[in-house]
Amino acid sequence: MKRFIIPVFLLGCLAACDSDDDDDQNITPTVTTQEVVNNYADLVLANYDDAWKLAKDLQAQVNAFVQNPTAKGLEDSKAAWLASRVPYLQTEAFRFYDGPIDGTEENLEGLINSWPLDEAYIDYVKEEKAPGGINYLAGVINNLKDYPTISEEVLLADNGKNGDTDVKVGYHAIEFLLWGQDLYDDSAGKRPYTDYVKGGTAQNQERRAQYLKIVTDLLVKDLEKVKAQWETAGAYRKDFTAAANVTQSLTNMMLGMGKLTKGELSGERMTVILASKDQEDEHSCFSDNTHNDYIYDEAGIYNVYLGRYKRVDGTTLDGPGIDDLVKAKSIDINAQITTGMDAATAAVKAIPAPVDQAVKNARPAMEAAIKSLRAQADLITLAGSTIGINLSIPETN
Repeated sequence: MKRFIIPVFLLGCLAACDSDDDDDQNITPTVTTQEVVNNYADLVLANYDDAWKLAKDLQAQVNAFVQNPTAKGLEDSKAAWLASRVPYLQTEAFRFYDGPIDGTEENLEGLINSWPLDEAYIDYVKEEKAPGGINYLAGVINNLKDYPTISEEVLLADNGKNGDTDVKVGYHAIEFLLWGQDLYDDSAGKRPYTDYVKGGTAQNQERRAQYLKIVTDLLVKDLEKVKAQWETAGAYRKDFTAAANVTQSLTNMMLGMGKLTKGELSGERMTVILASKDQEDEHSCFSDNTHNDYIYDEAGIYNVYLGRYKRVDGTTLDGPGIDDLVKAKSIDINAQITTGMDAATAAVKAIPAPVDQAVKNARPAMEAAIKSLRAQADLITLAGSTIGINLSIPETN
């Protein structure tokens, strides 16, 4: 159980207790699966609420920028995008068990965070055979014949039409529209703010601004949909915390941790780019923010184990966690697990930014992080078996 705060006026009474009472204080209070599941639901709601609020901050910056495009406005929008990623990435530990984020026909996760993204489906791109080396006719923004109007309905209907990399909405579409292609070893993308100024660089500046505003508005709406399911009166939360379902819910919590650790983070997001060295396989390739993607994904996994989440306003929610259930069975196993998770956290943080250069020049650091994350996945399985849950964590999701 987590620490208790004891009022000062009670300290004298506790000091006066007999030796039997002193012994009782060393007994870890019992934590139930129901309490752990309830606390998890509280953390999930708080985390999605933060993601939604910072997406709204991003929305405000984008709205101001498209109304009056300036260099500062573009930088403010970029800063808001980077800030919005911090809480969202921590929510990724709540995936992979058919919850509200990825278990519905709408597939909100796909609309929110799909990648890799083929830029040519959205806007102009570098192309060797094109005049001047740039294809200014690429993408929805520049294809007025097939897309005479740009709207939320048009983008949603067209999203994914040409395959998995035909991503037209979500965080990474916004990222590309803010940074542009990353064609540089020493920096992120360098899209000029004048791409949004009428008569400025590129073409179809007003359509580009319209596109950016639509996908940012859509991101806010989609995050709100997920958050609503975890509200106290939310249908999914009620089912998740029902007494009859808590064992399955605890299993799902651990599957989310394990699948993010093994199949997604160490696999799709790290092993793939390490092997290919292809920037297109980098998670946040336009902004060079991928190292933070790794760090905050790992933080989200650890949050679930500890039953703890630090909100963007600085307050911390700290309640019964999976670690309490493990400690009740074996203090030594819990210590082994937390030591392993600390090691994985440190290894992930040791990857130098940007990742597109780390896969070329700091491969041992990437390999060490992958190894630590795979060990962490085994420790999550160990945590499950310790508390009577049999987990099977696949290599891929």
